[in-house]
Order: sequence, then C-alpha cells, then structure tokens
Amino acid sequence: MLKRTVTAISLIALLCGVLAASYFVDRAFIDIFIWILLAIALREMYFCFQSAGYRVMRLPLAFYMLTAYPVTYVLQEFVGGYAGYAGIAVCLAASALFALVQFTFSNPERMQLKDLLATLFVLVYPAFFISLAWMLTAKYVAVYSVLFAVFLPVGADTFAYWFGSMIGGKKLCPSISPKKTVAGFVGGIIGGMTVAAVFYLVFEYAAALPAAPADGLVYVPFTDAVWKSVLVYLAIGFVGALAGQLGDLAASRTKRALGVKDFGRIFPGHGGVMDRFDSITAGITVLTVAFLAIYA
Repeated sequence: MLKRTVTAISLIALLCGVLAASYFVDRAFIDIFIWILLAIALREMYFCFQSAGYRVMRLPLAFYMLTAYPVTYVLQEFVGGYAGYAGIAVCLAASALFALVQFTFSNPERMQLKDLLATLFVLVYPAFFISLAWMLTAKYVAVYSVLFAVFLPVGADTFAYWFGSMIGGKKLCPSISPKKTVAGFVGGIIGGMTVAAVFYLVFEYAAALPAAPADGLVYVPFTDAVWKSVLVYLAIGFVGALAGQLGDLAASRTKRALGVKDFGRIFPGHGGVMDRFDSITAGITVLTVAFLAIYA
C-alpha cells in the first residue's frame, strides 16, 4: 500500500508539473509527455503480445510513433481547424497499410493472420486513443482538458471502489474482473457525474481559468444557457464514467487473454502505463467526441 501511495503521489506531482510548464511556458511540454506515454504504452503492448505468442510487427508501430505527432502538429499549426484530426487518421491508415504490406510479403509460416490483427489492435488500442490527447491540448486549454480527461475516470474508479466496498452485492463481470460489483458500477457513474459537476462549477460557473499565457487559449463555455451547460456536463460525466469502466474491463479482458497480470512494471505497485491509463484513454476519447460536437 505504501509503495502504491508513493507512486500515485509522484505521478500526480509529475502531471501537475508538466501541466504548469505547458500552461505558463509552452504547450510542447504536455505534447512531449503524451508522446513519451505513447511510446511506453506501445512497448508494453508489444511485449505482452509477444509473450502470448503473437508476432506483432515492430515497423508499423515505430512508423506511427514517429510520424503521428509531427504530422498532427504541422497540420494543426499551419492548416488549422480540424486538420490535426486528419493527421492522426492519415498516420493510422498509413501504418495499417504498412502492416498489411508487411504481412502480404512475409513468410506464411512465420507471419499469420492473427499477427496482423494483433498489430492492428495495438495501433488502435492504445496508439490511436492516446494520440487524440494531442488535439485536446492543441484546441483547448491543456490544464482544463487534460485534468478533465484524467479526473473523470479516476473519480469514477474511486466512487466505484467506495460503493463496491461498502455495499458489495452481485458481481458485475466475475469472469473478467472478480472484484467489480454492480453497486460499484453504479457508484462509478455517480462519481463521473460528480466530477463533471465540480468541473462545471470551477471552470464555467466560477470562470477560474484565464487564457493560457503559453498558447493564448481560453476556456469557452459550452452553451449560453446555464441549464444547458449543466446538462451537457452531466451527460459527459455519465458517458465518460461508463466508457472509463468499460475501458477498465476491456484492459482486464485483454490481460486475461494474453495471460499477463500487468501490462508493464514502470510504476511500482501500479503496473505499467496501460495499467494506469486504461480508463483514461476512454476518457480522452469521450472528451474528444464531446468537444467536437459542442464546439462544432
């Protein structure tokens, strides 16, 4: 427990430091941090699949890791609008095509269809989902968008643990995650909506976030009516909590299928990047879709 607590505090301090640097100095700090997380997550998934007998292709993964950020950054900076999203999609498609070509011309006895599918799986989960965080920091204030993407699933997980511990009851998915309960799942939904309500009060009602000195971005209210914004925030909290818990279950299911306890060991007591960011990747995706719909 002590090891997990120290690691958690260290991670929070690191994230706060990176966000402060991106807010007051340059957005590049958070972008580089995301790139490092992406690189570590890809490495973890690669070795987990390798240990399970899959021959995941390294070159398509390396190609995506090296091209996704610069292509996204250049398109967003010089074209603007939603061009950055197109950059992510183009790099994903090119990497998938790269994998298909490598599979086509490989030795059939050495490379099988399951290896191609495993490579494509890793390109989407976690590579594509994590990459969406670059657009959150490019189009919206990083301090707001990153904290929302992190604390929404974390709040849901915390409430799910509290409700599950206090109430117990029927198991949610015992074959995937024996400790999760229906009560915990409901608690997680309440937790996500609570976090969303807090973010509304802090960032929209109290307007606590001025324009970021580093990039000039400023928080823009969701709507011009208070009740509409409240409903939108609560809806994001509900969907984000639901997606986060499903993301957690998906990660557990993936680990069981691969026969591993943790994706990695970089965080003492917590496992790897994918063990800590499984639900956060879902939060990133939900916020990306929500912001695209709200600010379209």
